[in-house]
Amino acid sequence: MSKSRPTDARIKELAEKKVQLDAQIAALDARRRLSQKKDEDRLKWLLGTLVFDRLSAEPALQELVRRDLPDRLSQRDRDRGLWQILFPEEREGRS
Repeated sequence: MSKSRPTDARIKELAEKKVQLDAQIAALDARRRLSQKKDEDRLKWLLGTLVFDRLSAEPALQELVRRDLPDRLSQRDRDRGLWQILFPEEREGRS
């Protein structure tokens, strides 16, 4: 029975180490996911800025936005008049 004591202690030591490693892995994974989310948000912002800046000069882009954006607007967006900011010549009935 004296041999099981060191084995039990080693198992306990390794289990504690495993808990610490699992916590470190979880923290690194969370940090990685946050970094990916920030990169994705930045890319969306850059693309949105590009589209917004080019909207008035590109008729094909205007048509795409006129066709697809209304489905993405929430009622709150419509209430705040976001559509009229992009297309001030159009009445609210279109959105």
